Order: sequence, then structure tokens, then C-alpha cells
Amino acid sequence: MHTSFIKKAAVFGLALASTSLFAEATYSPHKYQQNDWFAEFGGNTSMYVNPAGISETEQLEFSAAFFSSISGEASQEYVSLTFPMDYKHTLGFSFFENGASIDDGPSYGEYAFMFGYAYNLMQFLSLGVDLSILYINQFDEVKQLTMGADIGISWNPLASSKYGYLLVGVAMQNVLQPAVSTAAEESGMKFVLFTEDEAYKIPSNLNISLFYRGLNRALEAKAEVSIIDVMHESAEGGDGMNLETSFTLTYFLSPHLGVRVRFTKECYPVIGATVNVKDVSIFRYLALDLEMSHDDLWEKKNRGFIWAVKLTSRFGDTREEKIGEERYRRLKIEPENDYRAAMRLYLNRQFLEAAYAFGKVQTKYPAFHLVDQAAFYKAKSFENLRMHKAAKAVYEDAIKRYPQSDQRAKYHFQLMNIDYKEGKYTEAMAKYQNIAQKFGESDVKADADYIAGQIKFEQGLYQEAVDLLAAILPGNANYFYARYTMGIAYSRMGKWEEAENCFRDITEQPVSNQSERDLQDAAKVKLGHIYFSGEKPDIATAAQMYGQVEAGSPVYDEAMLGIAWSFLKVNKPDEAMKPAQWIINNLPESFLISEAYLVIGYCHFMKKDYEGAAKALEQAEKRTEQPVVSVAARDSARQAFDAMQDEFDSVQVQALDLARQLPTPRVESKREALRPTFDKANQSIEDYAAFTQKSIQSDRFESNRKRIQEDAGFTLATVKTKMSQGSASSSEAAQELEELEDLE
Repeated sequence: MHTSFIKKAAVFGLALASTSLFAEATYSPHKYQQNDWFAEFGGNTSMYVNPAGISETEQLEFSAAFFSSISGEASQEYVSLTFPMDYKHTLGFSFFENGASIDDGPSYGEYAFMFGYAYNLMQFLSLGVDLSILYINQFDEVKQLTMGADIGISWNPLASSKYGYLLVGVAMQNVLQPAVSTAAEESGMKFVLFTEDEAYKIPSNLNISLFYRGLNRALEAKAEVSIIDVMHESAEGGDGMNLETSFTLTYFLSPHLGVRVRFTKECYPVIGATVNVKDVSIFRYLALDLEMSHDDLWEKKNRGFIWAVKLTSRFGDTREEKIGEERYRRLKIEPENDYRAAMRLYLNRQFLEAAYAFGKVQTKYPAFHLVDQAAFYKAKSFENLRMHKAAKAVYEDAIKRYPQSDQRAKYHFQLMNIDYKEGKYTEAMAKYQNIAQKFGESDVKADADYIAGQIKFEQGLYQEAVDLLAAILPGNANYFYARYTMGIAYSRMGKWEEAENCFRDITEQPVSNQSERDLQDAAKVKLGHIYFSGEKPDIATAAQMYGQVEAGSPVYDEAMLGIAWSFLKVNKPDEAMKPAQWIINNLPESFLISEAYLVIGYCHFMKKDYEGAAKALEQAEKRTEQPVVSVAARDSARQAFDAMQDEFDSVQVQALDLARQLPTPRVESKREALRPTFDKANQSIEDYAAFTQKSIQSDRFESNRKRIQEDAGFTLATVKTKMSQGSASSSEAAQELEELEDLE
């Protein structure tokens, strides 16, 4: 194809938007990008004028427009989409199409695809850039594909309800110039770069734009000054650099209806109207603009009446709504979900996983309103694993990190509680004094009183223990435990009436959990003992209290033994043997087995069954020869515990460190690697704790063990004597038994 034809075709296409198809085609290449009917500064789809302008969009916006002469032989269309991502980023896409046919022959078409991006450098300043891909179809003879780019800035120096809203923009169009080949070429597609020698470079233009909105949003004014052809050689044709201006005024008669006048860069006046509605169906905003003019009014162009219609729609959440929802999710929903997930692990007694989960909340959401509680339960999780070193580190860190938290009193109390659990009574009481001074009015004070009372009780200071525990009232979680300890303390001080009142208080309170129910059963047993052993024994009431304890209770064996003693006390050996035998048959690990055998021995003695008595008493004597937990066993267990204590301390340090980190794949792998070591160490700790508890029970049973051993041995000797001397009457046996045994 001849070169001159290509040049003419290119010039024709570039002039299409503003040049009559019926008159002589004048050279005005800048008109291709200066059509201010569509892309005017201040609108959200203004990438042609200034790519930074799209930063003003606040929600997903779609627009489409159509510009045409009355005959329809010259037209331009476009669609555009802008998408705000957050406060700083905005994406845009526009598609423009020019086209016409000559004498019903082949069509000339130009199609521009624009991809834009704007970045808010700061609240009032934005930078924008776009990439345009231009496809030119020259009468189906030559098809070309070329690229260009624009850059711009947008400045918002004024934004107030009093003075209005002002936007200033500066942009360089075609900073990367699209090139149209002018070389002789065969038919087909060609990709043209701006570096090609035989090519026409579409001019670069400098646009300076202003947009103002004021009078309570009733007035919009727009003005543009464009310096055309700033980087284009005059040898390529045209008039060289020149200046063009345009302005637009829109006045809103109501928030939904406005009238418009415009003077375009093509130098003719335009009138129009805009109408909009809000919050309809899926649209948050929907506007329709209609504008029209006659280009012969200002300068004869022979196109006659021209018009344009534009539809703009906005839908979806605004930037503020999306960011607000994201922030709400990040600051409220996500941390609350993670907090609840951690609490589920805690309530399911998955304490190591709970410690990690609460650690995630504490690390990832430091501004979360429950972060101080997350720290508390993180430490409690470690504490429940007997990882006191890790727990203390978390409590101490929380005291420093959250000085205004209402959890501070709890942090101090838990540190006191850990000292109590570890037998560090002096340190625990020092912390108690601190709590009493600083947090005397808090709910924690009663909990601290309870621990202090328990310490005084274990030190044998019973009256001091009672004085501290008496302040704990019904409704407090420790009320049952405090009253029980008070009852034991009064018993050891010989204040039986006060002891009875404490145990009765427990039995008269409604229970809220299994632990309180178990403690209530224990109080019933203690009441039974008081009635049984009082100065005026009330055996019937004692048996009634024992009988209220149901099977499955931790003190059911003691209650059954009390019933057995009660029957024995009223000289009913057959009835007495049944509960004693039940203990032997069903609770082989009970500490009361030896005493059950003692009761059976006494029953056989009363029935003059000396052989049966001897067998039972021998069992009682045999089972009390040594403490339940020997000194050797204690030493062995302690040595094993000390041997693995360093390993357990190391596990605590590692677990605490991992709980401070977010659960990345690397951290998760470390947690998995630690798990076997933790399970081994934790099992050793649990075993030692169970052994220690058994040792405590053995110590408490020690006085009974010696009594049972002495009573069984003495009675066994008596039985053997009777067996050698002959039988005695039942009444005589009972009387002799009374003399042998002081029932308590």
C-alpha cells in the first residue's frame, strides 16, 4: 500500500472526533485526546485528561457514554470502570471507540484500551499513571497496534463545608507517545513502537485542570488549559505548540437535578442537564447526563447538531465502609473469633494449645480490648499444666504491659497462688500484704484471703486461718472450701459447735458444680463424725448424714465406713459388716480398707466368730504395718522428679517463647517438634503430682494407721486368748469390745 495513503488514513482517523465527514479534513491530531464531552477533570473516569483523577472515586463506579452527530455518521463511545482498593490505591479501566464509514464503504476505526492506577501519596496529593493500547483499523487494509502512557498529579488544597472543595491537576498526556506507522506495508496486523523511524508520533499534551464544588454542593465549576503538541516536531505537520481552554458550569436546582453550560476545547458552546437518584436497588448512585450543541453556532463545521449522553452508576461499599469493615474485622471480629477459639481450647482443657492461641491474640492484636484477659488465660493455661515458671513470666509481663488493666489484681493474686502451690508460704504472704494494700476493694481480695487462710491452716495457726476465711461469704467461688477449712480448724481447736455450724452452712447452700457437690458430701460426713463422737452421741443422726452421700462421691467410702461404725455402735454386727465388706470388694485402693477389716473383725468378735475375727484383724494389722507411702518411695520419686526438672524448665522456656509468636508454618513446626518432649515431661510432672497427693493422704492417714494397727493387734491378741479359753456370751463380747475400743 502506498505510503501517502497510509498517512492520509492516519490523519483522517486522528481528526475524526472533531472534524466533519462532509467537509475538508483539517490536521488536528490533539483532538483525539481532548474530547471534553466525556473525560473531564473532576469526574472519576477522567484518565484521558489526568490519570490521577481516578483517585477521587470512593466506590466501585461504572460509566458509559455515547457522542454522535445527528446523522450518526461520526461518533465516539466509551465505557469505564474504577475500583478503589483502600485509602491509597485505585484502579481504572476505560475503553474508547471512534469509527465511521465513507460512502457506505470500508470503515475506519480506532479503539483505545486504557489501564490506570492512582496512588494517594498523602491525604491531599495523588499520583496517577495509565497505559493505553491503541488499535487502528484503516479501512481493513492496514491494522496497527500501538502503546502509550500518561502521567499526572492531583492536588486537593481545599476541602471544607464552608469554603467548598477545590481540586487541581497537572498531567502529561502521551509521555510515552503512541506511534502510527507511515511505512509502505502489506495488508495485515502490525505492532508499532514509538522507536520506529517511519511512524507518526501522536502528540504529547500538557493539561492543567481545576475543579471546584461549592455553595453547599449546588455549584460545580471546571476549567482546563491544555498546551498541545509540547513534544512534537513541526516537520510532522500541524501548527506546532498551541493553547486550548475550556470551562464548564453546573448548577443543581436540587440535589437530584442540575443544568449545565460548557464551552469546549473545540470552541463551541454546549448546554445540558444532569439528573441523579441515590440508593435505588443495587445502585448507591445513578446519574444520567444529556448534552447537546450545534457546531455551526461558533464556527462553521458542517456537522450540524451534535449530542452526547452519559450514564454513571456507583454501587458497593465506599472506601470508608470497606476500610471500616476491614478494621472492624481486624480489630474486633478477627480477634474476638481468635479469642473465642482460644477459650474453647481452654475450656476443653487443651491447655498447651490454649496457651499458644491466647499468645496469638496477645501478639497479633495488641489493641484488642480483651488482650489483657488473653494474657491472663495464657498464664492460667501454663499454670494448669504446672508450668509455673512460664505462668509467672506471663503474669509479671502482663503487670508491666497493662498497667491500667482491671486484670492487674488477678495477675498479682495468681503469682501469690503459685507461691502457695510451691510451698513458698513466706513469699505468698508477702504478696498477700501487697494485694491487701493495693487491691483491698477488688473481688480478688476474697480469693487472696482464702489462700492466706489455707496457708495459716497448714502452718497450724487455726484461729488466724479462721479469721481470714470468715470474710468469704456465700456467692464467692471459694465459699464452700473456706467453710470446710474453717470446720476442720474448729474441730482441731475442739470447738465442735462452731465446726458443726461451718459444715452445716455447706450442706444448706445450693451447689453449682461437681466440685461443690463433692465438698458438700464431705461436709455431711464430717457432720456425721461430730454427731457420732460428741459428748452425747447421736448415732441415728450420724447414720442419717452418712446415708445422704451417694455412690460415686469421693467420700463415699468414708460414709459407708461411718454407717458400718454406726451399726456396730448399736450392736448390729450383721448390718455393720455389709458396708464394710462393700468397701473391701469395690474400693481396693481406698485408704479405709484396713479400717473396714477392723470393723469386720469387731463384728465377728461380737458374734463370737473368733476365727472370722482373727482373719479380718490379721488383714487390718497387715495393711497397717507400713505407711501407705514409704520414706523410700518418697525419696525415689523426689530423685526422679529432680532429675527431669531441668528438662521441664527448658520445655517451659521453649513453650513460652513459642506462645509469643504468631503461628507461622515455621513456628508450627517448632511446636510440633516440642510436643513429644513436652508430653514426656508433663506426664512425669503429673505422675509426681499424683504421687505427692497420695503422700499427703498417707500423712493424714498416719495417725489412723497407727491407731488401727494398735487396735487390731490388741484385739487380735484378745481373740486368740478367747479362742484358747472357750466362747463367751454375746453380751459379754460386746462389753469386752467396748472396753477394747474407744469409738470416735
